[in-house]
Amino acid sequence: MFYNALTDKPETDKLIATLQQMQAAGMKTVVFSATWAWTEPEEKKPRIDYINWLMDCACKTSELKVDLILDMVTAPAWLWTRYHDAAAYDSEGRNYTRISIYHPLSGVVGRRHLEAISSHLAKTYPGCAVAIQPVYNNEYEAKYTQEYDAFQDYSPYALLAFQNWLKAKTTDLNYFNSRWGTQFKHWDLVSPPVLRCRGFMGVDFSSRYWDFLKFREEWGSEVFNSACAAVQRGGLKCFHHFPEFFTVLDAIYGASMFKRIAGSPHTDFVIMDSNFMTPYRTLIKPHKLRIYIAAAASYGKPVYFEAAVEQFKGLEILEAGFRNSMLAGGENLGITNWHTRVEMNATLAAAMRPKFDPACKPCEVVGLFLHLDSCSAFHGIQHEWARADPLHDFVEDLAEHLSRDCSTDVAVYIELDRFLADMPRFHRAVFVEPLVLYDSKELASYVAVKDALERIPHEVYHMPVNVTSGPSLVVFQDLPRVQTNTSRP
Repeated sequence: MFYNALTDKPETDKLIATLQQMQAAGMKTVVFSATWAWTEPEEKKPRIDYINWLMDCACKTSELKVDLILDMVTAPAWLWTRYHDAAAYDSEGRNYTRISIYHPLSGVVGRRHLEAISSHLAKTYPGCAVAIQPVYNNEYEAKYTQEYDAFQDYSPYALLAFQNWLKAKTTDLNYFNSRWGTQFKHWDLVSPPVLRCRGFMGVDFSSRYWDFLKFREEWGSEVFNSACAAVQRGGLKCFHHFPEFFTVLDAIYGASMFKRIAGSPHTDFVIMDSNFMTPYRTLIKPHKLRIYIAAAASYGKPVYFEAAVEQFKGLEILEAGFRNSMLAGGENLGITNWHTRVEMNATLAAAMRPKFDPACKPCEVVGLFLHLDSCSAFHGIQHEWARADPLHDFVEDLAEHLSRDCSTDVAVYIELDRFLADMPRFHRAVFVEPLVLYDSKELASYVAVKDALERIPHEVYHMPVNVTSGPSLVVFQDLPRVQTNTSRP
């Protein structure tokens, strides 16, 4: 909108001037975004002129590298004509007029477009075009939705995929009725729980809820990983952009997918972002970012921190966020939503080069385990609690505790197996007890970790709960072994 980019008369000189300002401020990469609807208005006829315009402005007039974000749920009109029933729905029955990730044929043609664009950029702009992020939601992040803070997807294709996922475990419907305490008479009546933000206060230990979350995690991560595989086949790297997790919104946003996406060979690097705001609209303490970024760094991929500045204007908190991200192992950093809010100038450049005390060098490694899956035990903002987001506040307090001594290096793990494998390098450990273990394999890892903890100095913490009996650990019975492969993205 600032450069009339989506018109016949884009303001090329104006865009070039902005890109050169970015370079002068020390930026190395520009990220452009575009929708599938705009880049493929006719099937198999991508709008190459527009893509080339973006690339030419950066690659031929500056030293900036280029990453491209492709919003794949904003689908072209021809796809809606063909697949009129492919829309996503939330648990309230709202139609989002964007593609459901569970629609199999729309996924096929979408991956074809991703591969075609990747191939064009790799061949036409070698060395300048670097990577593509495929997006399947309204934000450039790996989560389901921000709209209404509503669980998705409850479309007919999503319900069918859930039923097939269950049938692949066992076709005995009585098994799930017994597991869930339900009375479904036929498979076509089986449905997930109807989940609403703030519809359930506290921690949900019901097996039906957790089976649905595990299905969403497995299916959603396969969608993202399959899309990245298409990008890589075209010749570019593939990345994903994640919202801040360790909050009571993790279940809604599908945060548990992170571990499957970050650990995938189809993900080349990850961008972790924060707008420095809590879900209840107060400023976070930037040291929480140290735990958040370190959790991503434990997967061995390059990690970049992105400061989103649409909610505030203040370079002091930006610099603190940048400093904590670098301390946590972030490879580099960036800024987004800055247009018209933050000037690309020397002051910003200085804030993006945080100062460190040269006299303070890490002399111990503390291993922190914080079970990401257990963070999904909450359905959303806890308005009946003293703290609207007790999970965020707990992690923020824990981060403050671990950040007090500058000689402490904190290594963060969100999966038990990864934490166990790296324990020999810890001088001491901080273990946050999980709330839920999904199967016997995870239970075995838990037992092994608890045994290993006895051989090193450690502290044990408990996640906040709202039950009078205190914290508890629920271990679900294993689902039957998969019988046959179900249809996948």
